Amino acid sequence: MITRKYSQLRWASHIMTVSAPPAMLVAFVQIALLSIGAAHCRAQESGDVRSATVTETLRRDIQFLASEELRGRSITDETIDVARDYLRERMESIGLELDSVAGGPFQRVEIPVGSEVRNESGNVCRIQIADQPVVDAGLGEGFGPLGIGSDKHSVSAPVVFAGYGITSKTHDYDDYQSIDARGSIVMLLRKEPGASDPDSPFDGVKNTRHAYFATKVLNAIEHGAVAVLIVNDPDSTREAVQKVQNRIDQEQRRKEGLVEMLSNLPQQAVKNRAATAEKIAGTERMIVAMQAELESARRGVLGIADAGTKSKQSEKIPVASIARDLADRMLRAGADASLEELETQINQTFRPASRALDSVTVSLSVDLKPAIAVSDNVIGRLPGKGLLANQTLVIGAHYDHVGMGGFASMAPGTIAVHNGADDNASGTATMLACGAELKRRLEGVDSHRTILLIGFTGEERGLLGSQRYVEAPVRPIENTTTMINLDMVGRLRDNELTVYGTGSASELERVVDTVNREFQFNLFKVASGYGPSDHQSFYRVGVPVLFFFTGLHNDYHRPSDDFDKIDFGNLTRVTDMVSGVAFRLAVLPQRPIYAETDPKVQIRRQMTAYLGIRISEQNGVVKITEVTDGSPASKAGLQIDDQIQRIGRQAIRTSGDVLSWVRAHEPGDSFEIEVRRNASTVTLRGKLEKRS
Repeated sequence: MITRKYSQLRWASHIMTVSAPPAMLVAFVQIALLSIGAAHCRAQESGDVRSATVTETLRRDIQFLASEELRGRSITDETIDVARDYLRERMESIGLELDSVAGGPFQRVEIPVGSEVRNESGNVCRIQIADQPVVDAGLGEGFGPLGIGSDKHSVSAPVVFAGYGITSKTHDYDDYQSIDARGSIVMLLRKEPGASDPDSPFDGVKNTRHAYFATKVLNAIEHGAVAVLIVNDPDSTREAVQKVQNRIDQEQRRKEGLVEMLSNLPQQAVKNRAATAEKIAGTERMIVAMQAELESARRGVLGIADAGTKSKQSEKIPVASIARDLADRMLRAGADASLEELETQINQTFRPASRALDSVTVSLSVDLKPAIAVSDNVIGRLPGKGLLANQTLVIGAHYDHVGMGGFASMAPGTIAVHNGADDNASGTATMLACGAELKRRLEGVDSHRTILLIGFTGEERGLLGSQRYVEAPVRPIENTTTMINLDMVGRLRDNELTVYGTGSASELERVVDTVNREFQFNLFKVASGYGPSDHQSFYRVGVPVLFFFTGLHNDYHRPSDDFDKIDFGNLTRVTDMVSGVAFRLAVLPQRPIYAETDPKVQIRRQMTAYLGIRISEQNGVVKITEVTDGSPASKAGLQIDDQIQRIGRQAIRTSGDVLSWVRAHEPGDSFEIEVRRNASTVTLRGKLEKRS
């Protein structure tokens, strides 16, 4: 058997030996105010020999799930089914039983995703320009309803051009100052003046709230608009075209692969040949549909969901996207200027160029309905044995993510694959690896609980997959003894592993601590069973939970959450830790007893900021014992033996207070620290720096 030792953690300058008296808690804040004991370093150095196949399996699973080809695993993209089928195949390879849901592994989940077309002919924009022939723009013909507005509405009114549709006292800018929009259909430009200009009063480098669709629509309503027509900007238009073209190219490659596969199948493989031929035909239909989508994208027409979902305010009026060429036609007739000329004028002068289009009238109709996406939970079962077999232990992880951006993305306006390597390919891969390990370890055990591995869908839309499961469990929920949730476990930092739910039942904290004696993580234990991940669905129906988590980071819900940032050495350690906990919970003679916990939970972030002090805590006094040369603390004038009284508005009574404050702040944030120095109170100021 190929063997390996756990990868030695890259402590670099973070490693410090704690040599304080037993009564004193010492924390070293070299980069992010965290201490790591020498005993742990020695244990980590010696390691625990494990099979290299665990790491390689984790690597293979995450590499596939976080690949560009899966386009971020959105539940609105067909690639979510590719990820689903991958989970099924992996569970089958582990040897799990796949018949828990009507003889199969898939549990259907219906997920609300905004709006979709109810009646194609009910969505049309009729443009009348003076005595020119009427222009009828329908779906796929230069017009598209947007889900941010009313689902069903018809209106006919004159048109006013309101530039970017912004009213901002802060920026001394008001697109409505010189026009009366009451009773009119308002035509608006997407984004804001100087969107890529660092000298723009609207920042330019990143969007302000005035660039958001919702802000524009609400402002139009406040000014009396009866409908809104959005005109896409050139940069977003090019990005949308590239996005669709990339998908077409990808499907073309998929088709070519299927054609090659079909040519290599023997003639006698009738069923396989028929199934492959149907996949080829389906891919061809998809390519044709995407080519029509490409033409709309070239004209700048947005998709129904591209402006977000409606609110009680925005649903009062219809909102739609109009092709750039049609917008240009209306502006040339009613404003004696082209669309490009007006965009350039506003972007260069940062002054409005709004005007009524006196010769233009538009009749607008939208007809939408709530849209439902269908996706599946994937369930594999390891049957129990003996007296415990009728009880169930669930190990779960969500496999969906946020796709190409948009909904739930932390990079607004970005159209790019949000790979979700940590969120949550890491948890999904760990779940699978734990399943394989448990199957191996439980083979020689006479009595253990039935184990369900569940890949949840719809987590990013509000825990919908796990909620569906607890509403329709495949095994009695009252016999489910514990649920272990794995979400973002691939980027351990400072050896700090967070475990939520340790107070959700008796025995859980003891089990976690016992297993951790081997792995020596710095555990941050949170008693509460609540929190924004799938374990909460189980806890709310009376199931004790444990949620393993390595912390939020700056790549969360961004395209930069990539495969190459996963720490596979430590992910293997986390996997083995979870496997050890799950094994104990599978064989524990007495089931854990559910306990109520505090529902107020703050999700823990990884530290990104650097202060540069070592501190000690004794008898309620937090004292600085070391200041790193050149650090923000040193630059601010902090000294050894200073007693920290306050940071910002937060009173400091423990070293944990200091850790929590730094964790909640970013590099570049200013700080004000009040310290007791000799007999005086001194206030010092500085700026946090980026942690290396």
